Amino acid sequence: MRMNQHFGILYVLLLICQIFMSNYSPVGPYIMLSFLPAMVLCIPLKISTVWCMLIAFGSGLAIDWLSEGLIGINAASLVPVALSRKLIIRVFFGEDLITRGDSFSFNKYGVAKVSAAVVTAITIFLAIYIMLDGAGTRPIWFNLAYFGASLLANWLLCLIVTNILTPDDRK
Repeated sequence: MRMNQHFGILYVLLLICQIFMSNYSPVGPYIMLSFLPAMVLCIPLKISTVWCMLIAFGSGLAIDWLSEGLIGINAASLVPVALSRKLIIRVFFGEDLITRGDSFSFNKYGVAKVSAAVVTAITIFLAIYIMLDGAGTRPIWFNLAYFGASLLANWLLCLIVTNILTPDDRK
């Protein structure tokens, strides 16, 4: 439970890390690194969907304004992740977690279930991001390569962030 008390601080620090990563570590034209979907997925369930969507919008807008330059693309991609957060948690972790208002963790549910939930959130985020970023000007093969490479890279990165943001029950 100690981790829940410091969630806001960790969230802001990870948001600052995302800003620095977006500014100073471009990987290439086929990979976009973002751990924002994992951050939004890990927002405690006690926070309502509307507040989660507002937090996601503010986080995405902060990233857009302070790093990437295309205002609104991260914000528009993160809001659907926040909207589907409870559905993703319900599908992969069960209704019981939502009714208790508990948090999921690697210890309770294992790497496979947490990984499936994270991949789903990343898929929603990247599908919208790539659609808005290309706006019909890129060929489909480029968008598919961009999606696949980014999904793989973000999956590994988001698992680390999810492990940081979810509480460890052993402590």
